[in-house]
Amino acid sequence: MDNWDTTAFSVYVSDDLATWERYPALDLRDVPWWDGSDGAWAPSVVQRADGKYVFYFVAGSQIGAAVGESPCGPFVPEPEPIVREGTFDCHTIDPGVYVEDDGTRYFLWGNGIAWAAPLNEDCLSFDESRAFSWVPGDFREAIWIHKRNGIYYASWSENDAREPEYCVKYAMAESLHGPWSEPRVLIEQDPARKLYATGHHNIVNIPGTDEWIIAYHRFAYNPAGRWAGGDGCHREVVFAPLDYDSDGSLVPVRPQVGSYVRSLAF
Repeated sequence: MDNWDTTAFSVYVSDDLATWERYPALDLRDVPWWDGSDGAWAPSVVQRADGKYVFYFVAGSQIGAAVGESPCGPFVPEPEPIVREGTFDCHTIDPGVYVEDDGTRYFLWGNGIAWAAPLNEDCLSFDESRAFSWVPGDFREAIWIHKRNGIYYASWSENDAREPEYCVKYAMAESLHGPWSEPRVLIEQDPARKLYATGHHNIVNIPGTDEWIIAYHRFAYNPAGRWAGGDGCHREVVFAPLDYDSDGSLVPVRPQVGSYVRSLAF
């Protein structure tokens, strides 16, 4: 992708994190409200109660939603954004979803300020009066929530992906509404090993186990210039196991150069 301006979203599927098959998911040119500005950013998918899948995406600094029968798509976009630019006090990007133990799905989004709101059953709307916000640490973007053994974990990216201070941090709480612990580093760059821009992550659990995987991106190193392409638009997606200490805190993830291969058969 050049200049952050691709229009196409794809879903990639693998059963070993090594061999991947691509499925076209959505193109912004099929989104009726897209005005042609910016590009296709930061998708996220959730399954709703009726078994269908909702695909969230960013286009023109607004967040849209599209519905499909499969997590691979194709997805049919809704006629209007789920979050319009300027509705909330943040840059309207980076959607995600946290699913609570009782099945309630919380919509997550925001740059500069993190926002969350319980979704309606259709996962296409929410009561704006029930939305709440917070600013964890030096929060920049990519808020993510997961829960383990009764502890909530909020994790996010700090600084810009092209800056040396770019990293992922996290905090812990006993409630989704906080209060949150002091932030700790989860992933940071390793310039000595030519690994930069480690951030904008997701965390998933292998169902039926206590095994967790974190996915995040990094920049490929180009000897002719610090970043491949020189502009921050060229990223690689990587996966790593995520471990916990005995007190529930997360073990910092050391960026790796090689592949993390793990059969997903269970």
